[in-house]
Amino acid sequence: MSAPTTRDDAPAYLQRYLAKKAAREGAGVPRPAFTDKGLPPYMDRATAAARARAEADRGAPDAPPGGVSLAYAMETVAPRELEPPPFLKERDAGSVDVRLIRHGQTQGYATNAGLSALGRWQAHRKGQNLARGIKAGMRVRFPHAPTARAEETAHALREGLRQGMARFGLGDGVTVEEPRPNDWFKNFQVWCEGVEQDVTDAFMEYATKLEDYERHQGGDRPGWMVEMTRFWSIQRAGGDPITHWIRMPMMYFEPPASCVRRFWQGILEEVAGAEGPTRVLVATHSGPIRAVATSALGHDPGEPTNTEDVRCRVFADREHAVVTFRGRGLEIPVPATVWPSWCVAPEAAQ
Repeated sequence: MSAPTTRDDAPAYLQRYLAKKAAREGAGVPRPAFTDKGLPPYMDRATAAARARAEADRGAPDAPPGGVSLAYAMETVAPRELEPPPFLKERDAGSVDVRLIRHGQTQGYATNAGLSALGRWQAHRKGQNLARGIKAGMRVRFPHAPTARAEETAHALREGLRQGMARFGLGDGVTVEEPRPNDWFKNFQVWCEGVEQDVTDAFMEYATKLEDYERHQGGDRPGWMVEMTRFWSIQRAGGDPITHWIRMPMMYFEPPASCVRRFWQGILEEVAGAEGPTRVLVATHSGPIRAVATSALGHDPGEPTNTEDVRCRVFADREHAVVTFRGRGLEIPVPATVWPSWCVAPEAAQ
Protein backbone atom coordinates (compact mmCIF):
# COMPACT_ATOMS: atom_id res chain seq x y z
CA MET A 1 0.00 0.00 0.00
CA SER A 2 1.38 3.38 -0.96
CA ALA A 3 2.19 5.92 1.67
CA PRO A 4 -0.31 8.76 2.00
CA THR A 5 0.54 11.80 -0.08
CA THR A 6 0.18 15.51 0.52
CA ARG A 7 -0.59 18.24 -2.00
CA ASP A 8 3.16 18.88 -2.36
CA ASP A 9 4.00 15.26 -3.22
CA ALA A 10 3.70 13.54 -6.55
CA PRO A 11 0.42 11.62 -7.03
CA ALA A 12 0.38 8.05 -5.77
CA TYR A 13 0.23 6.56 -9.27
CA LEU A 14 3.32 8.58 -10.27
CA GLN A 15 5.16 7.51 -7.14
CA ARG A 16 4.48 3.86 -7.98
CA TYR A 17 5.75 4.38 -11.52
CA LEU A 18 8.92 6.08 -10.31
CA ALA A 19 9.52 3.30 -7.78
CA LYS A 20 9.18 0.61 -10.48
CA LYS A 21 11.44 2.59 -12.80
CA ALA A 22 14.13 2.89 -10.12
CA ALA A 23 13.90 -0.83 -9.34
CA ARG A 24 14.20 -1.69 -13.03
CA GLU A 25 17.25 0.48 -13.49
CA GLY A 26 18.82 -0.89 -10.30
CA ALA A 27 18.40 -4.45 -11.55
CA GLY A 28 19.96 -3.58 -14.91
CA VAL A 29 16.79 -4.24 -16.94
CA PRO A 30 17.16 -2.43 -20.29
CA ARG A 31 14.47 0.00 -21.45
CA PRO A 32 12.22 -1.13 -24.35
CA ALA A 33 14.03 -0.75 -27.61
CA PHE A 34 12.77 1.81 -30.10
CA THR A 35 13.13 1.70 -33.86
CA ASP A 36 15.33 3.99 -35.88
CA LYS A 37 12.33 6.29 -36.41
CA GLY A 38 11.73 6.59 -32.68
CA LEU A 39 8.64 4.37 -32.74
CA PRO A 40 7.78 1.86 -29.99
CA PRO A 41 7.95 -1.83 -30.94
CA TYR A 42 4.19 -2.28 -31.42
CA MET A 43 4.15 0.52 -34.00
CA ASP A 44 7.12 -1.04 -35.76
CA ARG A 45 5.26 -4.36 -35.96
CA ALA A 46 2.10 -2.65 -37.24
CA THR A 47 4.11 -0.85 -39.93
CA ALA A 48 5.77 -4.07 -41.02
CA ALA A 49 2.40 -5.85 -41.21
CA ALA A 50 0.91 -3.00 -43.25
CA ARG A 51 3.89 -3.02 -45.59
CA ALA A 52 3.53 -6.77 -46.13
CA ARG A 53 -0.19 -6.36 -46.81
CA ALA A 54 0.44 -3.58 -49.30
CA GLU A 55 3.01 -5.69 -51.14
CA ALA A 56 0.61 -8.66 -51.24
CA ASP A 57 -2.28 -6.53 -52.55
CA ARG A 58 -0.22 -5.16 -55.39
CA GLY A 59 -0.56 -8.49 -57.17
CA ALA A 60 -4.29 -8.94 -56.46
CA PRO A 61 -6.59 -9.06 -59.53
CA ASP A 62 -8.78 -6.19 -58.29
CA ALA A 63 -5.93 -4.02 -57.06
CA PRO A 64 -6.07 -0.37 -58.19
CA PRO A 65 -3.46 0.93 -60.62
CA GLY A 66 -0.14 1.19 -58.88
CA GLY A 67 -1.22 -1.12 -56.07
CA VAL A 68 -2.24 -0.19 -52.54
CA SER A 69 -0.24 2.48 -50.79
CA LEU A 70 1.39 1.88 -47.43
CA ALA A 71 -0.68 4.71 -45.89
CA TYR A 72 -3.93 3.06 -47.02
CA ALA A 73 -2.77 -0.32 -45.74
CA MET A 74 -1.96 1.16 -42.33
CA GLU A 75 -5.40 2.83 -42.15
CA THR A 76 -7.10 -0.50 -42.75
CA VAL A 77 -5.00 -2.60 -40.35
CA ALA A 78 -7.69 -2.12 -37.69
CA PRO A 79 -11.23 -2.33 -39.16
CA ARG A 80 -13.99 -0.02 -37.95
CA GLU A 81 -15.52 -1.19 -34.72
CA LEU A 82 -19.07 -0.26 -35.80
CA GLU A 83 -20.14 -0.58 -39.41
CA PRO A 84 -23.77 0.38 -40.11
CA PRO A 85 -25.73 -2.07 -42.27
CA PRO A 86 -26.58 -1.04 -45.84
CA PHE A 87 -30.26 -0.30 -45.14
CA LEU A 88 -29.28 2.30 -42.53
CA LYS A 89 -26.98 4.01 -45.00
CA GLU A 90 -29.81 4.15 -47.53
CA ARG A 91 -32.19 5.64 -44.98
CA ASP A 92 -29.65 8.24 -43.87
CA ALA A 93 -29.19 9.35 -47.48
CA GLY A 94 -32.59 11.07 -47.56
CA SER A 95 -32.66 12.29 -43.95
CA VAL A 96 -32.79 15.94 -42.85
CA ASP A 97 -30.85 17.18 -39.84
CA VAL A 98 -32.90 19.52 -37.64
CA ARG A 99 -31.41 21.21 -34.58
CA LEU A 100 -33.60 22.85 -31.96
CA ILE A 101 -31.24 25.45 -30.48
CA ARG A 102 -31.93 27.39 -27.32
CA HIS A 103 -31.41 31.14 -27.66
CA GLY A 104 -28.29 32.82 -26.29
CA GLN A 105 -28.13 34.60 -22.96
CA THR A 106 -30.86 37.20 -22.83
CA GLN A 107 -31.04 40.55 -21.06
CA GLY A 108 -33.92 39.31 -18.91
CA TYR A 109 -37.20 37.40 -18.88
CA ALA A 110 -39.44 40.09 -17.44
CA THR A 111 -39.97 41.51 -20.92
CA ASN A 112 -39.45 40.50 -24.56
CA ALA A 113 -35.77 41.46 -24.43
CA GLY A 114 -33.01 40.67 -26.88
CA LEU A 115 -29.65 39.06 -26.28
CA SER A 116 -26.84 40.33 -24.10
CA ALA A 117 -23.35 40.78 -25.54
CA LEU A 118 -22.45 37.33 -24.24
CA GLY A 119 -25.60 35.87 -25.79
CA ARG A 120 -24.71 37.24 -29.22
CA TRP A 121 -21.21 35.80 -28.90
CA GLN A 122 -22.64 32.41 -27.85
CA ALA A 123 -24.91 32.25 -30.90
CA HIS A 124 -22.16 33.43 -33.24
CA ARG A 125 -19.75 30.81 -31.91
CA LYS A 126 -22.44 28.13 -32.21
CA GLY A 127 -22.86 29.00 -35.87
CA GLN A 128 -19.12 28.71 -36.44
CA ASN A 129 -19.08 25.26 -34.84
CA LEU A 130 -22.03 24.07 -36.93
CA ALA A 131 -20.25 25.17 -40.11
CA ARG A 132 -18.00 22.12 -39.83
CA GLY A 133 -20.91 19.87 -40.81
CA ILE A 134 -21.90 21.82 -43.92
CA LYS A 135 -21.34 20.01 -47.22
CA ALA A 136 -21.28 21.23 -50.82
CA GLY A 137 -24.72 21.76 -52.32
CA MET A 138 -26.46 21.91 -48.95
CA ARG A 139 -29.33 24.27 -48.09
CA VAL A 140 -29.39 25.77 -44.59
CA ARG A 141 -32.58 27.22 -43.10
CA PHE A 142 -33.00 29.42 -40.03
CA PRO A 143 -36.59 29.41 -38.73
CA HIS A 144 -37.00 30.96 -35.30
CA ALA A 145 -39.57 31.62 -32.61
CA PRO A 146 -41.31 35.01 -32.88
CA THR A 147 -39.44 36.60 -29.95
CA ALA A 148 -36.62 39.13 -29.90
CA ARG A 149 -34.10 36.79 -28.25
CA ALA A 150 -34.82 33.94 -30.69
CA GLU A 151 -34.66 36.26 -33.72
CA GLU A 152 -31.31 37.73 -32.66
CA THR A 153 -30.01 34.22 -32.04
CA ALA A 154 -31.00 33.13 -35.55
CA HIS A 155 -29.21 36.11 -37.14
CA ALA A 156 -26.06 35.54 -35.06
CA LEU A 157 -26.15 31.82 -35.91
CA ARG A 158 -26.33 32.62 -39.61
CA GLU A 159 -23.48 35.12 -39.44
CA GLY A 160 -21.30 32.70 -37.48
CA LEU A 161 -22.10 29.92 -39.93
CA ARG A 162 -21.12 32.05 -42.91
CA GLN A 163 -17.83 33.04 -41.29
CA GLY A 164 -17.10 29.43 -40.38
CA MET A 165 -17.82 28.31 -43.94
CA ALA A 166 -15.42 30.94 -45.27
CA ARG A 167 -12.75 29.80 -42.82
CA PHE A 168 -13.11 26.12 -43.74
CA GLY A 169 -13.64 26.75 -47.46
CA LEU A 170 -17.13 25.21 -47.55
CA GLY A 171 -19.06 27.70 -49.68
CA ASP A 172 -19.36 25.66 -52.90
CA GLY A 173 -23.01 25.58 -53.88
CA VAL A 174 -24.27 26.15 -50.31
CA THR A 175 -27.51 28.13 -49.99
CA VAL A 176 -27.83 29.98 -46.67
CA GLU A 177 -31.36 31.33 -46.27
CA GLU A 178 -32.37 34.41 -44.33
CA PRO A 179 -33.83 33.88 -40.83
CA ARG A 180 -37.63 33.94 -40.70
CA PRO A 181 -40.19 33.50 -37.92
CA ASN A 182 -42.19 30.28 -37.66
CA ASP A 183 -45.07 30.22 -35.16
CA TRP A 184 -44.86 26.45 -34.76
CA PHE A 185 -41.65 27.01 -32.77
CA LYS A 186 -42.96 29.68 -30.41
CA ASN A 187 -42.54 29.35 -26.65
CA PHE A 188 -45.23 27.64 -24.58
CA GLN A 189 -48.34 29.76 -24.15
CA VAL A 190 -50.44 30.92 -21.19
CA TRP A 191 -54.22 31.41 -21.33
CA CYS A 192 -54.69 34.95 -19.92
CA GLU A 193 -58.17 36.39 -19.75
CA GLY A 194 -59.25 34.35 -22.77
CA VAL A 195 -56.16 35.19 -24.87
CA GLU A 196 -53.10 32.99 -25.58
CA GLN A 197 -49.86 34.80 -24.79
CA ASP A 198 -46.21 33.93 -24.69
CA VAL A 199 -45.14 33.14 -21.13
CA THR A 200 -43.01 36.32 -21.05
CA ASP A 201 -45.86 38.52 -22.29
CA ALA A 202 -48.16 36.80 -19.80
CA PHE A 203 -45.79 37.75 -16.99
CA MET A 204 -45.91 41.41 -18.06
CA GLU A 205 -49.71 41.37 -17.84
CA TYR A 206 -49.51 39.43 -14.58
CA ALA A 207 -47.21 42.02 -13.00
CA THR A 208 -49.52 44.87 -14.03
CA LYS A 209 -52.68 43.21 -12.70
CA LEU A 210 -50.93 41.99 -9.53
CA GLU A 211 -50.08 45.56 -8.57
CA ASP A 212 -53.71 46.57 -9.03
CA TYR A 213 -54.95 43.64 -6.91
CA GLU A 214 -52.50 44.40 -4.11
CA ARG A 215 -53.31 48.11 -4.12
CA HIS A 216 -57.11 47.87 -4.17
CA GLN A 217 -57.60 44.43 -2.59
CA GLY A 218 -59.74 43.46 -5.55
CA GLY A 219 -60.84 40.05 -4.30
CA ASP A 220 -59.88 36.60 -5.51
CA ARG A 221 -57.35 36.38 -8.30
CA PRO A 222 -58.19 34.43 -11.47
CA GLY A 223 -56.73 30.95 -11.91
CA TRP A 224 -54.12 31.96 -14.47
CA MET A 225 -52.66 34.47 -12.02
CA VAL A 226 -52.50 31.83 -9.29
CA GLU A 227 -50.54 29.51 -11.57
CA MET A 228 -48.32 32.36 -12.73
CA THR A 229 -47.55 33.19 -9.10
CA ARG A 230 -46.37 29.63 -8.51
CA PHE A 231 -44.33 29.60 -11.72
CA TRP A 232 -42.48 32.88 -11.15
CA SER A 233 -42.01 32.26 -7.42
CA ILE A 234 -39.84 29.29 -8.38
CA GLN A 235 -37.94 31.50 -10.81
CA ARG A 236 -37.31 34.21 -8.21
CA ALA A 237 -36.16 31.63 -5.66
CA GLY A 238 -33.49 30.37 -8.05
CA GLY A 239 -35.31 27.11 -8.84
CA ASP A 240 -36.29 25.54 -12.13
CA PRO A 241 -39.77 26.64 -13.23
CA ILE A 242 -39.58 24.50 -16.39
CA THR A 243 -39.44 21.37 -14.23
CA HIS A 244 -42.64 22.61 -12.56
CA TRP A 245 -44.24 23.10 -16.00
CA ILE A 246 -43.23 19.65 -17.27
CA ARG A 247 -44.26 17.69 -14.17
CA MET A 248 -47.21 19.62 -12.72
CA PRO A 249 -50.66 19.64 -14.41
CA MET A 250 -51.54 23.28 -15.07
CA MET A 251 -54.91 24.46 -16.31
CA TYR A 252 -53.82 27.74 -17.93
CA PHE A 253 -50.39 26.80 -19.32
CA GLU A 254 -50.00 25.00 -22.64
CA PRO A 255 -49.40 21.31 -21.79
CA PRO A 256 -45.93 19.94 -22.65
CA ALA A 257 -47.46 17.16 -24.79
CA SER A 258 -49.32 19.70 -26.92
CA CYS A 259 -46.13 21.75 -27.21
CA VAL A 260 -44.19 18.68 -28.41
CA ARG A 261 -46.80 17.91 -31.07
CA ARG A 262 -46.70 21.52 -32.22
CA PHE A 263 -42.92 21.42 -32.59
CA TRP A 264 -43.05 18.20 -34.60
CA GLN A 265 -45.63 19.83 -36.85
CA GLY A 266 -43.14 22.63 -37.48
CA ILE A 267 -40.29 20.19 -38.08
CA LEU A 268 -42.31 18.26 -40.65
CA GLU A 269 -43.27 21.51 -42.34
CA GLU A 270 -39.61 22.55 -42.63
CA VAL A 271 -38.44 19.22 -44.05
CA ALA A 272 -41.46 18.63 -46.34
CA GLY A 273 -40.08 20.64 -49.23
CA ALA A 274 -36.44 19.71 -48.72
CA GLU A 275 -34.77 18.90 -52.03
CA GLY A 276 -31.26 17.58 -51.67
CA PRO A 277 -29.17 17.83 -48.51
CA THR A 278 -30.82 20.25 -46.07
CA ARG A 279 -30.04 21.43 -42.57
CA VAL A 280 -32.59 23.25 -40.41
CA LEU A 281 -31.28 25.33 -37.48
CA VAL A 282 -34.21 26.43 -35.30
CA ALA A 283 -33.64 29.20 -32.74
CA THR A 284 -36.22 28.75 -30.02
CA HIS A 285 -36.76 28.36 -26.27
CA SER A 286 -35.58 25.90 -23.65
CA GLY A 287 -38.96 24.73 -22.34
CA PRO A 288 -40.35 23.29 -25.60
CA ILE A 289 -37.08 21.70 -26.73
CA ARG A 290 -36.64 20.17 -23.29
CA ALA A 291 -40.15 18.74 -23.60
CA VAL A 292 -39.25 17.30 -27.04
CA ALA A 293 -36.18 15.59 -25.55
CA THR A 294 -38.15 14.34 -22.54
CA SER A 295 -40.89 12.80 -24.67
CA ALA A 296 -38.34 11.07 -26.93
CA LEU A 297 -35.83 9.81 -24.35
CA GLY A 298 -38.34 8.76 -21.69
CA HIS A 299 -36.86 10.89 -18.90
CA ASP A 300 -36.31 14.55 -18.16
CA PRO A 301 -32.68 15.24 -19.16
CA GLY A 302 -32.62 18.69 -17.59
CA GLU A 303 -32.48 22.27 -18.78
CA PRO A 304 -30.52 22.98 -22.00
CA THR A 305 -27.86 25.64 -21.59
CA ASN A 306 -27.75 28.69 -23.83
CA THR A 307 -27.29 27.66 -27.50
CA GLU A 308 -27.33 23.95 -26.58
CA ASP A 309 -29.37 21.94 -29.07
CA VAL A 310 -31.62 18.91 -29.36
CA ARG A 311 -30.86 17.15 -32.64
CA CYS A 312 -33.66 15.53 -34.64
CA ARG A 313 -32.59 13.53 -37.70
CA VAL A 314 -35.78 12.99 -39.70
CA PHE A 315 -35.60 10.06 -42.12
CA ALA A 316 -36.79 10.14 -45.72
CA ASP A 317 -40.12 8.47 -44.88
CA ARG A 318 -40.88 11.45 -42.57
CA GLU A 319 -42.38 8.95 -40.12
CA HIS A 320 -39.28 8.13 -38.08
CA ALA A 321 -36.52 10.21 -36.51
CA VAL A 322 -33.57 9.91 -34.17
CA VAL A 323 -33.64 12.43 -31.32
CA THR A 324 -30.27 13.07 -29.66
CA PHE A 325 -29.53 15.16 -26.59
CA ARG A 326 -26.35 15.19 -24.52
CA GLY A 327 -24.89 12.11 -26.14
CA ARG A 328 -27.97 9.90 -25.92
CA GLY A 329 -30.00 9.18 -29.06
CA LEU A 330 -33.16 7.20 -29.58
CA GLU A 331 -35.16 6.39 -32.71
CA ILE A 332 -38.84 7.27 -32.35
CA PRO A 333 -41.92 7.36 -34.57
CA VAL A 334 -42.75 10.94 -35.50
CA PRO A 335 -46.05 11.96 -33.81
CA ALA A 336 -48.95 11.86 -36.24
CA THR A 337 -50.15 15.14 -37.70
CA VAL A 338 -53.74 14.16 -36.85
CA TRP A 339 -54.34 15.50 -33.34
CA PRO A 340 -56.27 13.49 -30.72
CA SER A 341 -59.58 14.72 -29.30
CA TRP A 342 -58.01 15.91 -26.05
CA CYS A 343 -55.40 18.00 -27.89
CA VAL A 344 -56.64 20.98 -29.89
CA ALA A 345 -54.59 21.72 -33.01
CA PRO A 346 -53.01 25.21 -32.93
CA GLU A 347 -54.75 26.35 -36.12
CA ALA A 348 -58.12 25.36 -34.62
CA ALA A 349 -57.45 27.36 -31.48
CA GLN A 350 -56.74 30.60 -33.34
